[in-house]
Amino acid sequence: MSKQANTKLIGGFVVGAIALIVAGLLLFGSGSLFKKQMQFVLFFPDSVSGLSVGAPVDFRGVKIGTVTNIKVVMERQDLSLLIPVFIEIDPKKVSLAGSGEELENVLKSGTGGAPFLQTLINRGLRAQLTMVSLITGQLGIHLDFFPDTTVRMVNAETEYKQIPTIESPFSAIAKTVQNIPLTQIADKLLKTLDETEKIIASSHLDSTLDSLNHAVKAAQVLLVNLNRQIKPLASGAKGNLVESKKMFANAAKLTGQLNADLPKIVAQLNETLKSAGVTLRGANHAIDGFSSDNSPVRIQLLATLNELASAARSFRVLTDYLDNHPEAILRGKAK
Repeated sequence: MSKQANTKLIGGFVVGAIALIVAGLLLFGSGSLFKKQMQFVLFFPDSVSGLSVGAPVDFRGVKIGTVTNIKVVMERQDLSLLIPVFIEIDPKKVSLAGSGEELENVLKSGTGGAPFLQTLINRGLRAQLTMVSLITGQLGIHLDFFPDTTVRMVNAETEYKQIPTIESPFSAIAKTVQNIPLTQIADKLLKTLDETEKIIASSHLDSTLDSLNHAVKAAQVLLVNLNRQIKPLASGAKGNLVESKKMFANAAKLTGQLNADLPKIVAQLNETLKSAGVTLRGANHAIDGFSSDNSPVRIQLLATLNELASAARSFRVLTDYLDNHPEAILRGKAK
């Protein structure tokens, strides 16, 4: 007769196993089974190579979710391929200031008659691929506001809300590199190297180098000769400069003396003119004493008096000019 199983012992083992399972889920799963996650779908215009399930989703550096699935979907009509990327966002990572509502309820609510998510999209909410590790090439998803970009939505039947995407920076760089004509550049480099090799191997190179060597030596000799000639010229120019300084100093002294003596000379000329005027007046009286107008003496005296009057006028002009231009004694009258 077999021994009856202990039901209490079996029940204890079952309860203990269930407790261990629950504890493991809470410990290792961080309670994710009991979290209410929000699902979104993304369609990127560039390749998703390097993006895998579990990749982080961040908003301006703050991780708010992960990638849950990546698929390849073929359209029935034109057989075009789409690659939807599914992400989930933790509602506790994003909150509305001053409100205790969950993210799901906030997104379902509206502002100005439009859904809250559509309002964020209109303000520039976009998703783009970003490099997580340069070593492994692992990609992540970055969410941010790009108000100057267009809204790119894909007409695909999905049960999740769609967030528009934009091209990633490294994808634009890759396209730029692809547009560079590397083959043409390589051909030109090879042709340049061939021409350089021909020039180096040419027999004319040695003669050209010899000519350059002679030209350099001739230039060195010319520089030495110029250096020898410049020293005497410099000393001569220095002597001429000293003599010029002395000449200008003497001219300045002479000009000063002329400026000091000029009033005396002008006064003496005025006295001379006055004496000449007195003499002319006496001569006129004497001439008036001649009885005959046609007397030779009278005619000669009149001619002499006219010459004296002309000389007096010339003296007066000269004195006036010297008074205004005393430097004319040294330099002469300006033309």
